[in-house]
Amino acid sequence: MLSPLNTSNYPRAILHIDGDAFFASCEQAIHPELKGKPVITGKERGIVAAASYKAKAMGVKRGMRLFEVKKICPDAVILPSDYETYSLFSINMFAIIRRFTPIVEEYSIDEAFADLTGLRRPLRASYSQIADNIQKTVTNELGLSVSVGLSLSKGLAKLSSSYRKPGGLTILPGRLIHLVLKKTPVEKVWGIGPNTTAYLKKL
Repeated sequence: MLSPLNTSNYPRAILHIDGDAFFASCEQAIHPELKGKPVITGKERGIVAAASYKAKAMGVKRGMRLFEVKKICPDAVILPSDYETYSLFSINMFAIIRRFTPIVEEYSIDEAFADLTGLRRPLRASYSQIADNIQKTVTNELGLSVSVGLSLSKGLAKLSSSYRKPGGLTILPGRLIHLVLKKTPVEKVWGIGPNTTAYLKKL
C-alpha cells in the first residue's frame, strides 16, 4: 500500500508567490508612513488601479471611480501609479527567488512560480523552510507583503497562496488535496473560467 504524500516526500515541490495589493504595497515600502493606511493608486486615470488591504476592508474595489472612493473612504491616500517603480520591485522580487532556484516562471508583474524539487539537500532545508525563507527574504529586503503557496503542481500552489492573504504561507501536502478540493468552488480553481464553470455546474 502506498503511503500518502506529504511535505517531506513530494514528487514535485512547486511554489507560488503572489504580491499582496502589489502596487499599494510598493508605495508603502517607499513611504513607510503609509503603512496601515488606506492607500490607493490610479489617480492619473480617475479609477482605482490597486488598493491596500485597509482600503479594501472599507469597500474599495479595483476599477471603482475615485469620487465613489471618497464617499466610502474619506481618509484614502490616493496616488498616481508609478509603473516604472513597480517594475523595479518586480525585477528585484524575481531576482530574490532565483537565489534559491533557477527554475522561475514570471507569471505577472507580482506573481511567479518556482520549482523547488530536489533542492532540500543543496539548500539544507525542507521545502516548507525554503518557502518560508523566500517569503521572509522578499519582505525583509523589499518591504513587500507576499503570500506563498507550496504544493505538488502550479494549480495547487496558486490555490494555496490565496488561502491566507495577506502575508500567508500555506503548504498543501498530497494527503490533503482531496479534502481541500472538495471544499473549493470550481470557479476558484486557476484556469477554469466562467464558461467552463457554467458547463461543469450543469454536470
